[in-house]
Amino acid sequence: MVSATEPHATALPEPVLTGSIATVRNSTRTPKIILAIIAAFSLIGIAFAFWLSVIPAGHPDPRLTYNVFYVLFARNEAAGLAVVALFSSATIWWISHKRTKAALAEVMPWLVGREKWCLAIGVLSVFVIATLGNQIVFHNYALTGDEYLADFQARIFLKGRIQAQVPAAWLDAIRVIKPMYVEYFPSTHTWTSSYLPVYAAMRAVFQSIELEALLNPFLAAVTVLALYGVARNIWPASKTNALIAIALLSSSSQFLLMSMTAYSMPAHLALNTIWLCLYSRPDRRRFYLAPFVGVLALGLHQPFFHAFFSAPFLLRLPLQRRWRATLVFAVVYGMACLGWLYWWLHFRSPVHAGGMLSVFRLFSPRVPIIQSMNLWLVLGWSSLATPLLVLLGFKQFLEMRPILQDALISCALTFGFYFFVSLDQAHGWGYRYFHGVIVCFILVAIVGFNRLSILVGSGRAQTLVLAGIAASLLIQFPLRCLQAERFVRPYARTAALLHAMSSDIVALDARDAWYSADLIRNDPFLEQRPMIVSLLGLTPPAIAVLEKAGSARFITRDDLTRLGMFTTLRNDYARDPFQLGRGR
Repeated sequence: MVSATEPHATALPEPVLTGSIATVRNSTRTPKIILAIIAAFSLIGIAFAFWLSVIPAGHPDPRLTYNVFYVLFARNEAAGLAVVALFSSATIWWISHKRTKAALAEVMPWLVGREKWCLAIGVLSVFVIATLGNQIVFHNYALTGDEYLADFQARIFLKGRIQAQVPAAWLDAIRVIKPMYVEYFPSTHTWTSSYLPVYAAMRAVFQSIELEALLNPFLAAVTVLALYGVARNIWPASKTNALIAIALLSSSSQFLLMSMTAYSMPAHLALNTIWLCLYSRPDRRRFYLAPFVGVLALGLHQPFFHAFFSAPFLLRLPLQRRWRATLVFAVVYGMACLGWLYWWLHFRSPVHAGGMLSVFRLFSPRVPIIQSMNLWLVLGWSSLATPLLVLLGFKQFLEMRPILQDALISCALTFGFYFFVSLDQAHGWGYRYFHGVIVCFILVAIVGFNRLSILVGSGRAQTLVLAGIAASLLIQFPLRCLQAERFVRPYARTAALLHAMSSDIVALDARDAWYSADLIRNDPFLEQRPMIVSLLGLTPPAIAVLEKAGSARFITRDDLTRLGMFTTLRNDYARDPFQLGRGR
């Protein structure tokens, strides 16, 4: 039995919107205003991208060590937001012409009649696209230190250990051989990942059969399947809503490209979506599996992403006086928080932990700029119809069922949290800090789709959404793939060359090329050759260690230039009005 205090139950219908449908259907004013706002905001973003491209922060100068967020925006977002602006403008024209036919409207009933096949094709397509993209777009290369760190820790796990022992012969050279974000403990001469371990454990499972590149494509496919389950739980009478939901997700450039990477964000999204699929059926016993999925989600790599995703849904339990569920969730989550806190304190140096706390600010002058850019990234990397639908859904907040209100609040909490963080996301395809709540974003969009169906008619609404999905896959997605591949290529090529050299030591100066410090990557047990060494920070004891290690090869600035790395120094380096990218 489902109690009356459990409004997420499948038996409840969608609330009826007030007003005459015949009257409202003829009103296209609201969607046209929203589309005009989206187009205008996109144009402002384009102008901002052009402005970034003429100041030092928007260029890959090796002397600017933390400006990749601004460089990627300057290089990519003018074109990406132009696609959004053009689609929004074309949609305004299409809606304004009442005589235009809903050409794609008859497609949806045909798809609904074959929903299982559509779901299977969607799941398989996402897996195949992400797998091919990992090879073709990202060259099977973990671009950033964040991505590499999971594989570093996975290798340690596969040896049956949590920390790797650094060989005594290399202790004096630890500074110049340590990969980015690895935690070194001088008291025990061990090192380990600075992040929580669950995602690295996932990588280890796939790494054990040499298929770690398939992990995120697999998680993406699971996410599509779980989102379908969430939508069917919330709207049991509407197969259309479920199909639109998975289509909006599967045509999101952010979702597809992040699934090609080695980031932990696809795992956050997958576990959050599975969690919500379990949570959205409180009348089933599997509802009580949700907090155990939450334990894993909290420990993926950082706890904040799941914490802000789940907070509104967890708070809803005591508000609805669901005391048994409240007690179970509280006990499981409480124990999980204590366990992961212990892990973090035990396997994270005090210096690193203190540095992390220092990024929180009540106000930083950079934050309004960063958060505006993040909003443009959400807009420019979503499936093209999604922004309109989300804003229409947002207007329906008071009429939504509680679970949908919680989904919207989850998005707001996740986005709003970073108003108190003075850092940008650095590398990323779309707004990756928002990635874990994309499932909630899509649910709000489905509310907007239902509202749009009332405003312009279901046939025209379906045509608009299907056209947006088609344009996303045929125009936006190939553009984003080209942008990502162009950026990743020189790093992947350089890393492959360095690790293929026959020398025992390969040394480079990270000041010679922009973000070349990410190339310093070594086996956690220091068994593989060559060893990649940074000349930056080299000391006499370290030189003595390297001299004993065997043959050496030095990579010059000219070598890095020939490989396509960014080595150009700009004359206007000092002219940076906001000091963007000058450290953290």
